[in-house]
Amino acid sequence: MKKFLYICICLMAVMPAGAKTVKINIQTAEGCCLRDQPVVLNLDEYTQIDREERNRLAVFVNGKQVTSQLDDLDGDGIADELVFYPLDEGNANSVTAILKPITDKKRATFPQEVYAEMLLKQPDGSIKHVTEASSTKNDMYHKMHHHGVAWESALVAYRIYFDNKSTIDVYDKKTPRLELEACQWYPDDEQLAQGFGDDVLRVSGSVGVGTVKGWNGKKAIHIDKFDKRTQRIVSQGNLRTICETEVEGWQYEGKNINMTVRYIQYARQRDCIVEVRADQDITALATGVQKVKDGGLFTDPENGLLGSFGTDWPVNDTIKYAKETVGLGVLVDKHIPGLRYVQDKVNNLVLMPYKKGTVLRFRLTAVSSKDAPWTQTAFFDDYLQAWLKAQNCKPMVTHK
Repeated sequence: MKKFLYICICLMAVMPAGAKTVKINIQTAEGCCLRDQPVVLNLDEYTQIDREERNRLAVFVNGKQVTSQLDDLDGDGIADELVFYPLDEGNANSVTAILKPITDKKRATFPQEVYAEMLLKQPDGSIKHVTEASSTKNDMYHKMHHHGVAWESALVAYRIYFDNKSTIDVYDKKTPRLELEACQWYPDDEQLAQGFGDDVLRVSGSVGVGTVKGWNGKKAIHIDKFDKRTQRIVSQGNLRTICETEVEGWQYEGKNINMTVRYIQYARQRDCIVEVRADQDITALATGVQKVKDGGLFTDPENGLLGSFGTDWPVNDTIKYAKETVGLGVLVDKHIPGLRYVQDKVNNLVLMPYKKGTVLRFRLTAVSSKDAPWTQTAFFDDYLQAWLKAQNCKPMVTHK
């Protein structure tokens, strides 16, 4: 009896007072696998867990702590969302996980699998890491090293130009690993010799891949009339990074619109989730993929899928750099009423209506000849179709 009491007292010392555990079931569709699939929990839905205990949550599967990340998205000091990977190996399509608060001493250390950075140039020529920058003018492109916020998984990196174009550019990799902190988008000759990736796309005035722009009835247009523009890193964790661009007072469709575009990058994923929020109804927001030289285009309205493929110089320097073969994709919700598929001189586009107060979501992706010897047929027929099919494999969570 004394031994039992001693064990109970020890357990009470380890577990925070009042801590509760929650069992959840995670399942994906038949024929799918949970391996490398991120699970995201909105902690407001887990009322069994006291708010003050959210910041101590960890996740256990089969008695083992799995890699996780807590995010405070509204800045109140309390975690709002919990991200974790329930399965690192095997082919299971269902598992049971336990959520429970733990002490810091019990929290395992997991590797960093994503990274984001904003680098502001200083008067002395140095650069400073920042998490937010704003301007009321179109003057930030040259003030930012790599010209705007950038982020990566081990598979690919993206950046957003901090100017009227706001275009998303692509850095692809030869070796799955994080590289931005070391090369800051521009690998030197030594790093290139070590197998670093590099910029693979010359975006010019296009949508690049998945950029949100306006539409004037004939072509996609830049966000060039505004009161203030901001870029920020909202979350920088080990499993996902969240970056935002915000425009205040965008003069478009006869209105002054405040719009935020959020970019969510998960570890082990090549694609990126985009979320658009605005304070006005918008008749047409344009997104899509740029035309890559004289390559092919793919449009599938039945599934909300756009693609482009081609080979071109990635930068203006055609002496030092070789041409890159690139495939770009955008996937929108096919159920959005009023979608229209159009092309202009440089882009393959979809026009999306936006309803005030809602969240408009879509995905973007990119591959290149750096990571695989892609052909147009393989990209359009294999990669894009596999990407589309993968959307049916997203984890479903139930809890008591």
